[in-house]
Amino acid sequence: MSATDTTPQPPTPAGEHHIVVQPEQPTRRVVTNAERLSGVIQSVGRRPTDIPRRRWESLGVFAFFLIAWSLFGHWLVVDKHVVGFETLDRLNRALMVWHNDPPKLSALGFDYPPLATLLVTPLTIFSDLARNLAIIPITSAVFAAGTMVVLNTMMRRAAVLAPLRYTVLVALGANPLVALYAAGGARHFLWLSLVVVALGALFAWYVTADIRFVMIAGLAFSVATLAGYSSLLWFVLSAVMIGAVLARMGADGTEIEGTTVGFASPTVYVIALWTAFNLLLLGNPFAWITESSDALGNVSAEEFSIVGLLRWTGELVLYGAPIAIVVLPALFFAGMARRNTFALWLGVILTFTVLAPAGAVVLNVTDSPMVLRNALPILVVSVIGAIWLARSAGSSATLVSALLVVGLLLSIPWTFQGMKDYKYQNLESTFAAAISTGQSQEGARTRSGQVVGVVDEQAMASFIRANVTRRGSILTDNAQTYAVMLFTGRPDLFFDRVDQSDGPWLEAAADPAEHVDYMLLSTDTAADLLSRLYPEAAAGRHPSLTTVYTTARYTLVGVPSGFDPGGAVPQTASEIAEQSGAEEDGSEEPVTDEQEPTLQPELEVTS
Repeated sequence: MSATDTTPQPPTPAGEHHIVVQPEQPTRRVVTNAERLSGVIQSVGRRPTDIPRRRWESLGVFAFFLIAWSLFGHWLVVDKHVVGFETLDRLNRALMVWHNDPPKLSALGFDYPPLATLLVTPLTIFSDLARNLAIIPITSAVFAAGTMVVLNTMMRRAAVLAPLRYTVLVALGANPLVALYAAGGARHFLWLSLVVVALGALFAWYVTADIRFVMIAGLAFSVATLAGYSSLLWFVLSAVMIGAVLARMGADGTEIEGTTVGFASPTVYVIALWTAFNLLLLGNPFAWITESSDALGNVSAEEFSIVGLLRWTGELVLYGAPIAIVVLPALFFAGMARRNTFALWLGVILTFTVLAPAGAVVLNVTDSPMVLRNALPILVVSVIGAIWLARSAGSSATLVSALLVVGLLLSIPWTFQGMKDYKYQNLESTFAAAISTGQSQEGARTRSGQVVGVVDEQAMASFIRANVTRRGSILTDNAQTYAVMLFTGRPDLFFDRVDQSDGPWLEAAADPAEHVDYMLLSTDTAADLLSRLYPEAAAGRHPSLTTVYTTARYTLVGVPSGFDPGGAVPQTASEIAEQSGAEEDGSEEPVTDEQEPTLQPELEVTS
């Protein structure tokens, strides 16, 4: 009997022996990790054969495009004044995070995806730097240069020769649509670069079977979602693709489920968290969709027939991404004829990318339907598809790569001409005019009739910096005067709607003499809440509010001691509209295709 056996035994008579038989215990076998993963088709726990890392090459590509687009952007923005007001709005919010009175993270707001502003806040730590136009190109060039690094790595995995790789990158970077949004400070490359990182990781996963790339893609999509809600389209398609590819390769249900859940979890988590924040702070869990700056629906879907949507989708591809006309059918042919699963799914992704602008119109989740900038993702995904076609071509990879170079080079003058004539656009026509004439576009008009330039904002900001010193002494509606605030570099001088929320701001608007010395008003009284209360002051004709300084877009008035505007204190912005006689029952003049509403700063045409 074992010395460790403590089972009570009956007494044993003298001279007798009692043998106790213990029940046999089941044998446990240790299962090795190799056995456990024997049916898993992906590489788990080890790095498979992959291309060697070339950090210096990646750094060189990044530095080249960052410097090139920053210098070009300086010429475009600082010298030619081709700058989007959405960019100025986001930079001002980033500046307010650090330098408002008090500094507030809530200055980011909820109308933009939060990371669209948060990711540029490091550039506004120093206020004097933030108010300089020269910083604007950097806000987009950094992310566009990162996109080029990922595309270069994809081409290395596709065994594209170095000279052809660099030529492809230069040809793509010289595309006028890419150059405008890479050097102009817009937010589109911010989220698009993250989508490219995710697609590049899935590209590497399919080549190497390394499951770590799936997790990298999932993390990239989780960040991209909070930088641009459009990223969700590629996230959903990628999740379906991962499951379909694994099933096609013979993976069992456990592996498919685990991989897909691992990929989707980070993005699902951030969506749930952001939805909870919207519920807590705005009372509407889906405000990030319905009240986003990209989902205001200023042009209704009824203005576009099905035939019209098909026509403008075709023109969008034709002028903005003509290589998609060749790449898309080639991907489907390679996918079906050669049983190339990844090519087939890239074709599906490119198809949805092409149809996305029209889909946004149908769902009424866009404020800028069918604009030319929607061709930017189509162009980038088409290049990714062409890179995969080069890899799939085997010995003909060099030929396919050369054809990609030719297509990109031919599209440069073609797209440039399209930017002059395409109907739905933002700054594309003024960009083309700046390139063609070499002249400043200050005061020029876009195809929608809006005035371009920032001279008025800079002049007003210079006057305020020279003459106002007391914090919180200028009452203003920052939703309309953000550009002036940015160029002062001193958001603490203003009593704006971010400082203490709308309630205290509305009280100050009803009795400004008790709170401020000045009021800064936009001459566009239809959009500025303060101008709605004081339309005569905005026009420089108020008998008691002396005009201190004025430009074509803004009026700065002094508020004398004891000034009494009379009337009840407005409680909401709607009450201000009612007091000013504005109609909110749909009787306002509708926005036509040739107009860009000045209410929304995200339209990169005017304030």
